[in-house]
Formats: sequence, structure tokens, C-alpha cells
Amino acid sequence: MSPLSVCVSLLLALAALAGARPKAAGLEQKCKSGPVDLVFIIDSSRSVRPHEFETMRKFMIDIIHTLDVGMNATRVGVVQYSSQVKNEFSLKTYSKLQGMVKGINEIIPLAQGTMTGLAIRYVMNNAFTAAEGDRPNVPNVAVIVTDGRPQDRVAEVAAEARDKGIEIYAVGVARADVTSLRAVASTPFEDHVFLVESFDLIHQFGLQFQDKLCGMDLCLESDHGCEQICESSPGSFHCLCRPGYTLNEDGKTCTAIDLCAEGKHDCGQICIPSPGAFTCGCNSGFTLNNDKKTCTMIDYCSFGNHSCQHVCVSVLNGYFCSCYEGYTLQENGKNCQMIDLCAEGKHNCGQICIASPGSFTCDCNDGYTLNNDKKTCTMIDLCAEGKHDCEQICNASPGAFICNCYPGFTLNEDKKTCTMIDLCAERKHDCEQICNASPGAFTCDCNPGFTLNEDKKTCTMIDLCAEGKHDCEQICNASPGAFTCDCNPGFTLNKDQKTCTMIDLCAEGKHDCDQICIPSPGAITCGCNAGFKLIDDKKSCTNIDLCNTVEHGCEHQCVSTPGSYYCVCPEGQQLAEDRKGCGTCRSANIDLVFIIDGSKSVRPQNFELVKQFVNQVVDSLDVSADGTRVGLVQYSSRVRTEFSLNTHQTADDIKKAVMNVSYMEKGTMTGLALRHMVENSFSEAEGARKNVPRVGLVFTDGRSQDDITEWAKKAKEADITMYAVGVGKAVEDELREIASEPLEKHFFYTTDFTFINQIAENLKLNVCAEESQGEIEVKDPCACDSLVEFQQATMTTLEQLTRKLAGMTARLEDLENQLLSRK
Repeated sequence: MSPLSVCVSLLLALAALAGARPKAAGLEQKCKSGPVDLVFIIDSSRSVRPHEFETMRKFMIDIIHTLDVGMNATRVGVVQYSSQVKNEFSLKTYSKLQGMVKGINEIIPLAQGTMTGLAIRYVMNNAFTAAEGDRPNVPNVAVIVTDGRPQDRVAEVAAEARDKGIEIYAVGVARADVTSLRAVASTPFEDHVFLVESFDLIHQFGLQFQDKLCGMDLCLESDHGCEQICESSPGSFHCLCRPGYTLNEDGKTCTAIDLCAEGKHDCGQICIPSPGAFTCGCNSGFTLNNDKKTCTMIDYCSFGNHSCQHVCVSVLNGYFCSCYEGYTLQENGKNCQMIDLCAEGKHNCGQICIASPGSFTCDCNDGYTLNNDKKTCTMIDLCAEGKHDCEQICNASPGAFICNCYPGFTLNEDKKTCTMIDLCAERKHDCEQICNASPGAFTCDCNPGFTLNEDKKTCTMIDLCAEGKHDCEQICNASPGAFTCDCNPGFTLNKDQKTCTMIDLCAEGKHDCDQICIPSPGAITCGCNAGFKLIDDKKSCTNIDLCNTVEHGCEHQCVSTPGSYYCVCPEGQQLAEDRKGCGTCRSANIDLVFIIDGSKSVRPQNFELVKQFVNQVVDSLDVSADGTRVGLVQYSSRVRTEFSLNTHQTADDIKKAVMNVSYMEKGTMTGLALRHMVENSFSEAEGARKNVPRVGLVFTDGRSQDDITEWAKKAKEADITMYAVGVGKAVEDELREIASEPLEKHFFYTTDFTFINQIAENLKLNVCAEESQGEIEVKDPCACDSLVEFQQATMTTLEQLTRKLAGMTARLEDLENQLLSRK
């Protein structure tokens, strides 16, 4: 049945819901309805407001109330989509109306973008499959309801879905694009494309075209002329034939199908035709098998009236006798006699021949085994096969063996095992310490720590200390072939039992020094940390407060440190180059580009807060042609440079330009904005300078609709320091991917636009600090009060040099990797 016929019932139900119930006469001419697989594709993008989505929910519930719902009638599935697709329930999920209504009432809107093409592909590849409840030979119908333009390509995927037999109805509301609806819907468009002014009117869209889809049944109301079967379609009909018949060229009469004449049968011998079918038969002398197709010759031997001794062989209309293999048929044609090849001498066995009918096998005498050729024999050698229990020597005989021993051994009474002749045990030797026995002989050896003399009998102790073969750090005590270590007075032996460690009374806490204990073997001296000095008791230390004893020159505040001091400024100010005075941000050589989100979700009032945020950061900068340069880029579904790095040279001009920026609205293509920044914003043509730090600050309030990974990585590879600022629905994982390391300095997030001023305050000092890398101050040894103070100052300087060298090394490695990748 055509999907249009099903939609007739659906749309008449819509008309009834809208208050346009047809007249009684109309109700008598209902459209035919039958099984159909129907899937609703519902737009739940963020532009669909909650009360509008509730109208859409009621729309679906009203429609299914008019359908004959069931596993053998109409099956219904619901899919919602925005930037992603979610299957709420499939065609096989519910068999009753109550379950469908409950499932629709539990739908939670996704509230993101509008990816209509993605939704159609999902329905085509997943919803209309056997696994999800789609039935063969049942019409597939999809109803798409949307309020906006798709953010992806829909024409190709919709055409593919229609080619697969899916009939698509497109219902557009409010801002929907008619061209996009026509690209999605089936033809004719006037029957499949509908545009209503608002969600409040969505119930009434069926009234516009119910008369077009619901026609009369011409098979019942006209003289169709079909010989056998008439089948209706909307506004037409066609003739069909009963099974076993085929429709003639006149389109009305039928002719019986002769499968036998057409060769469309599998009979073994004879085919007997009937309309659209056949039966099989057999030739004379054959009988039809149980499969009713093949034939088998009649078996006369099975009648039991033959006298064959061995085998009866049936032939057409008779039988003959035969013998088993190895037998020969006698002259009477019935009896059989065995063929004895052994008796006839027709064999080649090496020892024994064993006869069998028409054949033979060979065997061997006792003590022999048959070879692989099954003819010749070989003596069984139990010694060679290891089938004996002799300890040393086995002497073989056919199927048996006797045992013997090696020289220097004697055979025991069990005639199997052997015992060695041990001269050591019999004390027939002259060794001083150790006698090692061998069969009928011996050799001498020494105990551990001794060595055998040239006479091969007596022993001398090995003195490793005297030979210098030890690793004692201080004292070696010899023992036979070994040694032990010891230490001089004032030292203790370590766990390795070799090296010695000075007894450190400082480390053991056996001292009364106030700050520093300087150890010597069995004694100590006291010292003080940098910024402190030892008093007369040679144990205690007193602090040197340089802020109160020298002319420090700090403009705001002096902070004493042990042996030194430093100046600090009020919050929001930085030290001047003389490290004493205070001033504003020293970003004298920074190129800073703001990339701000102007998507529809930001809203106009919040966009004004974003501009104030930018100007709040600009207030902290020293803007000039030779100092800080500032550029501004706005993005949504596209990217626009509001002004470049070389457009304005004063903070006032920049702030005026920022406040004059117009709001773009539309999508959120953050990846496209990052690409624009890398390829254009930091180019020399737009005012970027060589050897000047480059800083990019991205501000966004939502998830990017394109991939950011590639251009976030390329921004960092281009040596751009990236700040990421997120508000509201901004995705923290995306912000962290954009931001430079360390993240705690370059990544900021707040839930509300009203708090972005706090982020701006934090950003001021961070952005200002991009230029200031900090000079390394080497302590003048003449200015130190003690050797300890100088050592601490030197270690601090070395740590600073090490960190700076590590940064330079990492940069050189990055440059080398970039050069290698280009090759």
C-alpha cells in the first residue's frame, strides 16, 4: 500500500484535531489504511523555545491517537536532533498507544544547533532497519518538523533516503527556509512541503492538503473490467491475477502459467503441469521418491526370492549374484570361494604370511618386529630402545638383554646397578685437606681460602689483604681466602661493610648551634644563615634588617629578606625598571589580538559586556605604535577583522573602536576564527612585528561547531601565547585545548557574564607579564656578609640560569622539529 494512503488517515485526523471535522458523507469514503512504518524527525535546537517544543510534543501525540497502532499495523518511532541525533524510541519499542505517549512525554530537548542532514542520515541508516523494527514490503514515511535553516548539507542525503524508498514530509515553522524544505521533501512538493507561521498553528497544517491526498476507491465505484483482481491506488487502479496466472498485454485478462513448458521445475523424469504449479511422475520401471521429485529404479533383490551367497545386484527388470572382495564366484553363479594368496605363494613376507580373503598380512618371529614396509623384520633391541634397567652398560640379544659396568666400577648383586671403586673412602690417598674420588683414582683439593701447592697435595692460606685484593676504604683484616673491613677512629663502617663515614655530630643533632652546624671528625663549629650574624657565644645568631639599616629607595614598601631586601608596589601596579619605583603595565613590546565570540547565543546585552571586558583589559596596557599594539577579531558562522594591530595607536582610539563594533549573531565557528588569527591577524601586513611577543585572547560562550584541535596547536607552534576565556555554556575541554601552559595562568571560566569583570582584573597582570621575562641578578660576593650567604645567593642565580636555559633549549627543539617536518 502507498505511504500516501496512510498519510490520508493521518492528515484527516489532524483536521479533526484542528476543529475541521469532515461531514458524514465524507466519513463514509475514508482512505484505505494499512501497515506503515512512521518516524517523526523533530527539531530540538536551542532556537525552539520550551512552550514551542511542548506544542510539537502535543502534535505528535494527537497524530498517533488517530492511527491504528500495533506491531502488525502502524509502527511509530521518534528521533530528535540539534547538533547531534538522539533516538528517543524505535519502531519496535512500543506496540501500544499508551507506551508511545509516555515515551513522547519523557523527551528532553537537546537545545543545540540544527544538523538536519545528520538526522536524515541517521534515520535512513538506523531507524529504518530490521534491527530497529522496520518491516519488508511496508511503506517507510518520515515527517520532519523544523523551525530553522540546516547547518549542514541536506540535499544529497535526502535524495539518497528517497532513493531507498523513504517518503519524506517536511513541515517548516516560522523562520524555516522553503528551499531547504523542498530539498528534503518527496515530490510533488505541493503534497509534501508545508510551511506554517508558528508552532501554535502546527496542528492545522493537515487541513491544507487533505483533499489532495484522499481520493475515492475506483475499484469499488467504477467499471474497471479486471478479469480476476482489481487493486486501488489514489485516483487510479490496476488489474492483478490470482496465483498461478499472469496478466496479459491488455492489462485486464489473465493466462495460466505452465511451469513445465517454461522449464521452471525440478522433476527428475516427468513434469505434470497445473496453473502456476506442477507435480512430478516417473517412467516405467521406476518409482517416485519421498521428495516427490526424483525417481528410483525398482530393486528386485529386495523381494527376497534370490539365492545369492554373498551379494544380489539389481538391474532393470532383473538381478545377478556377486561376491565380496577377496572371493570368486563359482560356476553355479551363486556360491563364492575365498582367494588364499599365502597358500598360492603369492606373497613377499620375510618370515610369516597370514592369509585373508584375496589378501594377506605379514608377521615376525618372537624377538623381532615388523618394519614399516609391512614385509621384512628387524630384531627387537631393548638396549637401543631404552627398555632396560641397566645402570651403565646394556648388551642386547633378540628381545632380551644383560647388564655390565664401566672400568673402575663393579656390578652389584642385583645384576643391574654398579658401585664406584672409591680410593678416598678407602683412605688410599695422601691429600693434606680434601680428597676428590673418581672411579679407581683420586685428586687433591683445598678448603675455601686455601690454594693447592705445586706438589698437588699440600695447601697454603690465601691472604687477600696482603695481595691487595680487597675494596676496604681504610682497614683490611685478613682471614683464609676472605677479609673484613674496619675504620679509623672518628669514623663508622657503612652498611656496605667496606666504606667509612665520618661521625657527623651535626647530622646526629648532637650540637647546640642556633642555625648552622659545620661538622668535623668528632667536633663542630657554628655558623649563621644569610642575613644573620653570629654573636659572642659562637652559637646563637641575630637577624640583619636591611630595610631599617640602609637607604633602600623603595617608593611604596620595602620587604626585608635574610641578607637582602626587595621592593613591592600596590595591587594593579608593577615595579619600574629601577626595581624601586611603581608604575602601570610595562607591556612595551606586545602584539595582542582579541578573538571574541559574536554568536547568537551571546545575546546583545551580553555582547556589550564583552566589549566592556575588552576595554577593561586595554585600560591596563601602555598602548602606542612602539609599545603595545591591539587588534580585534569577531566571529560567529564567519570571521571578521574589526581592526588590525596597525589600525589604532592610542588606548582611547581602541576603546572607541571597540564600542562601535556591531553584533554578528549566527553560529560558533571557533576553529575558523583560530585559523584566521594564525594566518592573518599576526601577519606583517596587519601590523605584527618581528621579535615581539604575540598574545591571542579567545572569548567564547559555547561549544564550537567546527574542530579546533588543528589550529589551536598551530597557534602555539607559531609562538603565540594563547589565553582562553569562557562564559556560561563554554566547553572547558575546548578552552583548555586552546590555552597555553601553565593552564592556571592562561585559562579562565565563569558561569555568568556579570562576573567577567573579575576575569579582566586577573588578566591585566597576566597579559602585562608576557613581555617581562625578568632579568637574572647575580649577587656581588663583596656585598655578602658571610660565605654561607654568598653560597645561597650563588645557588639562587644558578637555579634562575638553569630555568632560562631549559626554556631556550625547549624552544630550539621546537624549531628543529618544525624544520624536520618541513623536509
